[in-house]
Amino acid sequence: MTWSRTYDIPYFLIDKDRKLRITALLQFLEDMAIRHSEACGVGLDYYHKNGVAWVLAKWDVEIFSYPGFNQQVTITTIPTSFRSFFGFRMLEVRDENDELLARAHTLWVFVDTKRKKPIPVTDELVRAYGLTRDQKEPLPIDAPAPPVSEEMQAMFQVRPSDIDTNRHVNNIRFVEWALDTLPVDFTQNHSVRRVLVDYRKELKFGEPVTAIADMVRNEEEIITRHRISGDQKTASLIMFKWT
Repeated sequence: MTWSRTYDIPYFLIDKDRKLRITALLQFLEDMAIRHSEACGVGLDYYHKNGVAWVLAKWDVEIFSYPGFNQQVTITTIPTSFRSFFGFRMLEVRDENDELLARAHTLWVFVDTKRKKPIPVTDELVRAYGLTRDQKEPLPIDAPAPPVSEEMQAMFQVRPSDIDTNRHVNNIRFVEWALDTLPVDFTQNHSVRRVLVDYRKELKFGEPVTAIADMVRNEEEIITRHRISGDQKTASLIMFKWT
């Protein structure tokens, strides 16, 4: 079942060039996923009643062009398949002229929130999203490469404002920590054209966070590779491709 929604780009989500921030783009995509679930009748109230949740496991997002301040964009989300306790969802962002601005492939895990364990996706959910059990083909999602050195490093602390409805650190915070590890003059003069994220471990309020990164330059692009850790265990691997 394809579902679309139009958003305006507000001032508080743009950067110095009046373009939408990469983290804000990811927030829009995350918002679309939950709003679609709400429209299908299996949203936050359903999760709370049944003690379940969808947890984002992987991002693979390509950005072709960033929308600017006060521009309207239409985001379309397409759940494509379910396999065991996995769900695959594609999202597209287009401007007023129907030009493709960004495309995302995402992998989600269906979990029992009390036992903190993955559980099989139910027939009720499959029907709610307009799919069938025969639709099992996964989306292609590349894995981010880990850093091989600690060229850059930063320390953070999980704050109350980092916690989402699943009572752990929201997935966008990991991306923010990775970006904040890089030099400001670099991030202000380069644009992310692709971001790959692999979430490994949840983080909770009060945990210390260590972010390390390295940088690889070639003729076509610059790649930064990031590891986010809590209590010395890898919580996430992230890779950005820059122009």
